[in-house]
This record gives sequence, structure tokens and C-alpha cells, in this order.
Amino acid sequence: MRTTSEKTVKQRMILAKAVLAAAERLGLTQDQLALILSIDSVKTLTSLELDPTSKQGELALTLIRITISLDALTGGDTAWMQHFMKLPNKLTADIPMEQIQNTQGLATILQFVEGLQAKL
Repeated sequence: MRTTSEKTVKQRMILAKAVLAAAERLGLTQDQLALILSIDSVKTLTSLELDPTSKQGELALTLIRITISLDALTGGDTAWMQHFMKLPNKLTADIPMEQIQNTQGLATILQFVEGLQAKL
């Protein structure tokens, strides 16, 4: 039987791996991901855990939700997802890749893609 701390460590490791995978699907560089998560370096994520209840964990979960929504909207087309992230968007009033580099923009893009998904 696992102890609570073992379960917590495993959850933190899973979140770190999930946000790395999400960033890769969106075409984010490690530096961009570090900026979004307000951490010094993404390299620490590969060996450390990311607490889902921390500020960084919440930002990671938001980025993962954006990725999941875009995945659903595009049928898993990674090239289209990256295209969406890199081009100016009139409805979000900026380039999504740049918007997600701060908390407000991250929330804006999440609301936008989840709103689109809800209409389908």
C-alpha cells in the first residue's frame, strides 16, 4: 500500500511530464515554458516534481487544458495546433503563443479555446 507522500510524489512527477508533453504539442520552447510557469528552468521539471496546488502547478494545469481543448478542436492535428499558437488572432487580440506568457493571457486563451469547444 502506498503512503500519502509516495502518491503525492507520483502525482507531481506526472504533472511535470504532462506539462512538458503539452508544451511540446503546442510548439513551445523550454524557455517559453519556463516563462509561463514562472520557473528558472524547464530542465528542473524533468528531474523534479510539480505540485498541482502550487502557483506553477495551476499554470501547468491551465496549459494542459488549453492543449486538450485544441487537441479536441483539431482532431489531434499538432501542426494546426502550433499554427494557431503562432499566428495573430483577431478574436483574442494577439498571438496566443505570446499571450500565454502571462497569467491573464493564459486565462484568455483557455477561455477562448474552451468556448470554441463548447460550441461544437
